[in-house]
Amino acid sequence: MPRRFRVGVVGFGVAGATTAYLLARDGHTVTLIERAPVVEPIGAGVLLQCSGQEVLGHLGLLDHVLKRAAPIDELHARHAGGRTLVRNRYGDYAPGCRAYGVHRGVLFNALRGQVETQSVDVRLGREVVSREITPGGEVVLLDSAGTRHGPFDLVVCGDGARSHLRAVFGFKASVLKYDHGTLWVTVPGAGVPGKLLQVVRGTRQLFGLLPLGDGLVSVYWGLRNDTVDAVKARGLDALKQEILAFSPEAAEPLEHLCHFDQLLHTAYQHVHVRRRHDGRVIFIGDSAHAMSPHLGQGINLAMVDAWRLAACLRAADTPAGAFRAFEAAQRAYVRYYASVTWFLSPFFQSDWRILAWGRDLVLPLLPHVPVVRRQMLLTVTGLKGGFLKGRMAI
Repeated sequence: MPRRFRVGVVGFGVAGATTAYLLARDGHTVTLIERAPVVEPIGAGVLLQCSGQEVLGHLGLLDHVLKRAAPIDELHARHAGGRTLVRNRYGDYAPGCRAYGVHRGVLFNALRGQVETQSVDVRLGREVVSREITPGGEVVLLDSAGTRHGPFDLVVCGDGARSHLRAVFGFKASVLKYDHGTLWVTVPGAGVPGKLLQVVRGTRQLFGLLPLGDGLVSVYWGLRNDTVDAVKARGLDALKQEILAFSPEAAEPLEHLCHFDQLLHTAYQHVHVRRRHDGRVIFIGDSAHAMSPHLGQGINLAMVDAWRLAACLRAADTPAGAFRAFEAAQRAYVRYYASVTWFLSPFFQSDWRILAWGRDLVLPLLPHVPVVRRQMLLTVTGLKGGFLKGRMAI
């Protein structure tokens, strides 16, 4: 019979909420700690890939989420002049296969609702600042007010890409901060139905439209992070005119963009934590492997992390044993997506013009090679298990 553990989960985001629900459902005693006094979804629309859909299916949430999502049948990147760069059609991988654009709030609220069905002790407005290890090997977490939480048999940290707990708990992370990011907004609109559209000019200009369901669309405009103030100084009308000239498909959503305060700036970073656990504490989701959004895998990787960690805890006698099994199960999968995302990102957003020439020459040719096309499609679904692996099982 599986052992039951006392679990502390830090961070009430996608990774933390999924983990808290699964572990409580499995009979563990779960305390969910979040530093924000009120939990609300933050971020633009997300792309729910096939991997994330499978996890939501296991959670009993897939149908609920898809009712408020927009089907995405293809990823279409084209040049500003209209010439296609690449088209990846999900249905070419398997009949009926597709992604979905969904507002982050729809996904988060569905997960929060599942957490509320379980006896999870949710503690909001508590910022964890340190930990203690008891003589018996248990973990006690201390917050900024001096309150002690625990003791716990294990702690799962899902406190995001900019996690402060990595350093607090002694985990070394390699963090690459990209020079480029996006201005984005979610507004009423249909976008291009059935399609995530990206428009590029070289590697310095990038525009995207992602339909989300509920009559909403996410609009994003790539730019260097150090040019945001200059863009604002030019004025909103100038920005809208530039985007419209770049992509006429933006006309409808831009009508709902009335002031700069609607636009949010997001900077990207690539995070690699070589050692994700120490036998007592483990990092999952963006806190362990944040990436740029160019492959659209972030929330999907987080949910797969949570699902596989729960599975490992069902089979292990100790937290350390479960963590080792989890690391073995996820290593090739996460390494693959982290490496491919790190490699591809500069080809779409960087100051290296030569990369655009190589991309424009090679990328349109790759889908014409059947084996390569199959691997490209398997990759975008979120289901490729590693560099030398095929479809993974979730």
